Amino acid sequence: MSVTVDLSVVAWFIIFCIAVIIGVFLIILLRNCLKVVDRVNKILDKKSESIEETLEALPSTVKSIDELAVSAKDTFDKATSVVSTVEDTVTETIDSFSFNAENVLSIINVASSVVKSIINAFSSKK
Repeated sequence: MSVTVDLSVVAWFIIFCIAVIIGVFLIILLRNCLKVVDRVNKILDKKSESIEETLEALPSTVKSIDELAVSAKDTFDKATSVVSTVEDTVTETIDSFSFNAENVLSIINVASSVVKSIINAFSSKK
């Protein structure tokens, strides 16, 4: 008895087996997806009131956040201008202090010269 094997028949058999295996996996996947969808539906049914309240409050919350962002931007702009003004004032004060310090040193030099001259005048008479 001799058996002849046609390669095309073997190839179709392998393709059929692979298709059956893929079909089984797809059925299992769909079953699991249906379980997940069922759980999500149960959760949505239980929490539907909370979800509706949240969705109703969402537009006003977004509007409040937008107003807060605008307010924060305005406050930041004002703070930036205040910092700039303070920086300019501090710079002017430091410059003024440096000028005044130079003047004070000049006055001290003149005063010390006057005192030295007076001391020299009294000490040379003796």
